[in-house]
Amino acid sequence: MTDSLEEYLYTIYVLSENNDGARVTDIANKMEVTKASTNSALNSLKEQGLINYEKYKNISLTKEGIVRAKYIERRHKLFRKFLKDIIKTDPHLVEQETERLAHCISCHTAAKLEKFIEEYMAEIEK
Repeated sequence: MTDSLEEYLYTIYVLSENNDGARVTDIANKMEVTKASTNSALNSLKEQGLINYEKYKNISLTKEGIVRAKYIERRHKLFRKFLKDIIKTDPHLVEQETERLAHCISCHTAAKLEKFIEEYMAEIEK
């Protein structure tokens, strides 16, 4: 899955948390992209079995889509914590940098970073 498709999946997950799914317009607006590129991405996600998508209806995640989106959310939280609490990145940059970093590392590296953060936080709390 491409970084771009991951971001679409994560956006659907976030938008769906408070209602019965997401709409194409809401996804496009949140990601600041066109409806045409949103529809193209949605078709790809549907082909991969990650979303339920029919034109003019709310988009929802499949069980596999939820699993993948939760993993993406975990990476976002990991980088947000690293940037904000450990290296003290400028608060105005944290979200922007989190979005970039969350999609550019392997699962292996993310797991190692997560372990490092846990150990670091435990050490400073002593």
